[in-house]
Amino acid sequence: MQYLTMDVGGSGIKYALADESYALSHKGVVPTSYDSHGDFIAAIGRIYEPFRGTVAGIALSCCGELDPTSGYMFSGGALVFNAGTNLIESVEARCGVPVSLENDANCALLAEVHDGCLTDCRNAVALIIGTGVGGAILINGQIYHGSHFHSGNASFTKVDLCDPASPPLAWLSGVGALLADYARAAGVPAGSLDGRAFFDHLQRGEPTAAEALDRFCSRLGQFIFNLQIILDVDAFAIGGGISAQPVFVNLLNDKVQASFDSAPVTLPRPQIRSCRYFNDANLIGALHHHLAPTV
Repeated sequence: MQYLTMDVGGSGIKYALADESYALSHKGVVPTSYDSHGDFIAAIGRIYEPFRGTVAGIALSCCGELDPTSGYMFSGGALVFNAGTNLIESVEARCGVPVSLENDANCALLAEVHDGCLTDCRNAVALIIGTGVGGAILINGQIYHGSHFHSGNASFTKVDLCDPASPPLAWLSGVGALLADYARAAGVPAGSLDGRAFFDHLQRGEPTAAEALDRFCSRLGQFIFNLQIILDVDAFAIGGGISAQPVFVNLLNDKVQASFDSAPVTLPRPQIRSCRYFNDANLIGALHHHLAPTV
């Protein structure tokens, strides 16, 4: 049996055909340059049409806060026009097949729990480092959604506890913050480089790049330390495109361990692991939710 799995983000809709073995084929992506919920649903329909009659359902991973059971979108994330809609009902009405829905960070966590770096964990956190910092929490083998389906929303946590007006974590620990920090220090235009260009500078041994990455990992490492004190999990899975850079994950782990080294008492330490799945994580996690919605 085959399914159509989709990952709806702020810049594009990734999709693939998949079966129960989670093998992906017919992968593609279309931009999410839409102005309304109706236009967005029409785009979903256009992706579906070539597969009509060949798939038993559609598995959706989507940005925003949502109820995965009812399909109600509390917010649309980057796709603000989805707020207040029911995505399951809209897509089922357009395509005529069963539809499942889960938040994108939760899907990334599900992929790693199913067959990735968290298969041995009962309690874990996934942090997806992108434009912001997406988060998902596994407690006793189950996704923790929270009372209002807002759990894991790391981007808006405050880093400076002494300053209520301080910027949220997304402004300090998203990839954009790393690039902006480096651009300021190097005296180059902020929009003149992307993550790949930054790591090219780093690999060439540029001190300014190394210092920017050190500051970036220090901030994120402190955040992980605080989360571990509260949640006491087995491991943190670090995802997003930047997690494919071993130098980043290794330095982040060093910063986390340094925080525990300096603690006044001995505290249980989590493992810091790179996600196994990168660009395909949300597609795989969405399908896992579709096939086994209780995790």
